[in-house]
Amino acid sequence: MRKFLLSLAFIVTAGCQPMAVQHHNEGPVPVTLRVDDAAYWLEEWNRLMALPADQVDQALTNREQEFARSASTRNRLRLVLLLAEGPPAVRDERRALVLLAELDDGDASASARALAALLRQVVREQRAAGEKIATLKQAVSDSDERVKELERQLQELTDIEQSIQQRETPVERKEKE
Repeated sequence: MRKFLLSLAFIVTAGCQPMAVQHHNEGPVPVTLRVDDAAYWLEEWNRLMALPADQVDQALTNREQEFARSASTRNRLRLVLLLAEGPPAVRDERRALVLLAELDDGDASASARALAALLRQVVREQRAAGEKIATLKQAVSDSDERVKELERQLQELTDIEQSIQQRETPVERKEKE
């Protein structure tokens, strides 16, 4: 019984220990949740990609409201991450680039600057790929039109050839053979 009471007392006193916090420009944050850590941003991105379709719009609304209340680097990057790399239903690359352009690098931590640079690069590459896809789609469409025109011309030539063959007499056909 004595060991049980000692164990219980140890557990109770251990639970009452103060939690270590890291001071951040948005107030104290538990050390286990460092908002400037690359792992935090990866976790945030994974959370966004796992959202059910019916919660995606709500997540965008929440991020926009958080950013409107406090235009901090963290809130800005959370919104940009959703707009640039979130589920396709809420992607807005143009708006993400505008928000990234307004980011104050002097106020951002090293990992926030690195994330912003990565997001800028990703958005630019996505836009370039989108433009390339549009160009290729147009080229395919033009090629399809050209193929249809050539098929039409071939059919006309085939029809002409058949009408000539029908007009020839049997003697003329034997002479050609």
